[in-house]
Parts: sequence; structure tokens; C-alpha cells
Amino acid sequence: MITTIEIIREEKPLQQTIYRAISGDRQATSTTPGQALDTLERMLATRGQPDSEGIVVIVQRFRPDAFFSAAQQQRLQELMEQLHAASATGSTLSPEERHELEQLVDAEWHAAIARGAAILKQVPHLRDTH
Repeated sequence: MITTIEIIREEKPLQQTIYRAISGDRQATSTTPGQALDTLERMLATRGQPDSEGIVVIVQRFRPDAFFSAAQQQRLQELMEQLHAASATGSTLSPEERHELEQLVDAEWHAAIARGAAILKQVPHLRDTH
């Protein structure tokens, strides 16, 4: 079994950038991708997770690509900021904004799947295990 770990960069205004390493239901954060990865690997080892055939690490940089455009990323970020602001004040997004946000989240999810498929096509020994 191959263990997959995704590393996501999280930036918040006026705060230090953090990196979140995710594998299944386990997560670790740190100020560098390497530290987040190391912490998560230690967590997985102490959990008694059986040895895997290998680890695939995906670092999400959130840059526009053929799967999710700059305009989509910008609008998703705007709507997420509106959602957080609304949540902080006890209000909600309009039904139209909520629907648009759900569509963009779904589109980003499909883009992530497509990126993964493209990666598998480039790494033959991984493709052959599935």
C-alpha cells in the first residue's frame, strides 16, 4: 500500500505562513513543508501504521494551471474570505454566493483529481500498482 501525503500552504493576512501535511485523518502543521512532513510521518509511525510500499508527497502550490484557472482561484479566495467574514459576524452568504462557492470547491476537487491522474501517468511504477 502506498501512503499519500498532501502538503498545503496556508496564508493568512498579517500572520506567518503555515504548511499543513495531511494523510487520511491525520494532520500536522509547521512553518516549513519539511517540518510538517516530518511531524506527520512521526505521528503515522507512532500510530502503528503498517509499513507502506512507499510514500507519495503532493505539495499543493495553488497556482493556476490547465485544471483550475487564475480567475477561478481568485473568485474562490474572494468567496472564502466572504464566508469567513460572514461567519465571524453571525451572518451567511447569499444563496447565489453559497451555490457559486460550492461549484468552485467542486471544480477544485475535480482539478485535484485530474492533477493526480496526470502525475500517475508520469510515474509508471505507481500507475501499475492500481
